[in-house]
Amino acid sequence: MDESGFAVGTSQTSRVIVNVREKSSWKVVHGRQEWINAIEYTSAAGEALAPMLIFKAKHTNTSWIPTDAPDDWRFTTSNSGLMSDSHALEWVQGTFEPQTRPFESQRWLLIMDGHGSHITAKCISFCVDNAVDLLILPPHCSHVLQPLDVGVFSPLKRALADETDAMSRLDSGRLKLVEWTEMYIRARQRAMTRTNLKSGWRATGLGPLSPIEVLSKIQQPRYGSPTPRTPGCNDDFDMSLLRSSPPDSTEWRPANDLLRSELKEKTSVAVASQAVQ
Repeated sequence: MDESGFAVGTSQTSRVIVNVREKSSWKVVHGRQEWINAIEYTSAAGEALAPMLIFKAKHTNTSWIPTDAPDDWRFTTSNSGLMSDSHALEWVQGTFEPQTRPFESQRWLLIMDGHGSHITAKCISFCVDNAVDLLILPPHCSHVLQPLDVGVFSPLKRALADETDAMSRLDSGRLKLVEWTEMYIRARQRAMTRTNLKSGWRATGLGPLSPIEVLSKIQQPRYGSPTPRTPGCNDDFDMSLLRSSPPDSTEWRPANDLLRSELKEKTSVAVASQAVQ
């Protein structure tokens, strides 16, 4: 499960025939009007559940929902148009659990990122009570480990932008939300194919499990050649300390104690030698 934002009116780069003698050419677009979030889900078998669309508003307006919209789609709102704690819990309770429930006494897995709205106490408690195992992806790695990010959202946004271009040729005015929803339904049918869904899982190494798929994409750190020792330098000084990572507090503490003891011993020797003189 993952969510992605869509800017209403986003256009796709396209080619058109224009008069070469014209000094400039223009393309009429709707312009970005507002932000809509969508919660999507896909399984390793290439299946998808009905999405949840989150509009930026206080209350849901039925005029935004096409009359031929699928019955299992969910439409809701938030003040910011972004996903909140209540949306994640609503999706897990109303969409994921009833539509994917396995046979009795079996457990099943839900993979999501560590966003705060995903892993609330209520959501975790519901999953525990209903035999759902949560797998939280490490931070800052959705671009390589999240199947929806890798194989689905990009073609979905391109297909939606193509729909926007087609609409702009007929009417360059402001897009109605019901028109955008209709375009999203068509774009989703084109982009969220079984092939794309399964390719996202293969590319992330999650289905089938293949860690080498991800490890091969991670850039390995480059280590420079060792610095040659300059003649005359003190050989007793360990240059590796300058090239290594900064030590933490547990490493500093014994080093600090040793330094104090050495200073105390040398100070006492210096004071004793001055007294003898």
